[in-house]
Amino acid sequence: MSETIGVIGVGQIGGTVARLAIDAGYKVVLSNSRGPESLSGVISSLGENAKADTSANIAKDENINIIVLSIPLNAVPTLLPSLGLKNKVILDTSNYYPFREGNLEELDSNKLTTSEYVLKYLDSSNKYVKIFNNIISFQLRSSATQDESKQTILPIAGDDEAKKVANEFSKKIGYKTYDVGPLSLSWKFEPNTPFYVGAYLPQPPEGSDHEALKTFFKKTPANPLTHEQAKQVIDATERPAVVGGSFEATPKFLLEIITELYAEEAQAKASGTAKLVL
Repeated sequence: MSETIGVIGVGQIGGTVARLAIDAGYKVVLSNSRGPESLSGVISSLGENAKADTSANIAKDENINIIVLSIPLNAVPTLLPSLGLKNKVILDTSNYYPFREGNLEELDSNKLTTSEYVLKYLDSSNKYVKIFNNIISFQLRSSATQDESKQTILPIAGDDEAKKVANEFSKKIGYKTYDVGPLSLSWKFEPNTPFYVGAYLPQPPEGSDHEALKTFFKKTPANPLTHEQAKQVIDATERPAVVGGSFEATPKFLLEIITELYAEEAQAKASGTAKLVL
């Protein structure tokens, strides 16, 4: 019997993880803030092993052990306590983008990492790991492979039991993992660090113009990093002076690709035909 994965938040990353999970033989149950009926197009594109439900029902489902949490930080303080998640393994994709959700003093002052901030709104019975936050959705989709010589690495941080589950799940969907340590070190692969997007970017052909760069990165899988390369990047990473992601820190061609994907997704939602834009 196939294991069922719950996905709370079906944006670019949550939707991509759902697609990879189904490709790997899992079943998925998805939810968003707009209700199950708004996900009909997404479910249709994912196929018979996907269905939509409410976040509350996913949280209460005893047959769902793994939850992919992919929601904006400004939804965390109200949504997570209301769901009553207990005894789940939480795979959290969160990043802090002040321009999107406003400034959070606990994060700006480095009192907490983004993951520690999310964790404080979860019941202590849950096991938590940070994963999938540092790679762009279209690269996450195109880079999944069972060919270990071509696999890249996803850094993880958090609870040891959750990291074990994350490693097994990642292996099934086509990735290796690198254990960065506890959540207090999860900043090592957040915005403004080398392992946030940059480490995955392959070398484009010489002389590529702006449009050629966009086409190249949309179609080319991420660099197949080794554990030794991941260790070198992580060990050399210093804590950024500026906390949180920004438009200014994103290369223009990547920003345009991401903006276009979100615009296409928003247009689909507005037309009532929401689907995965991968």
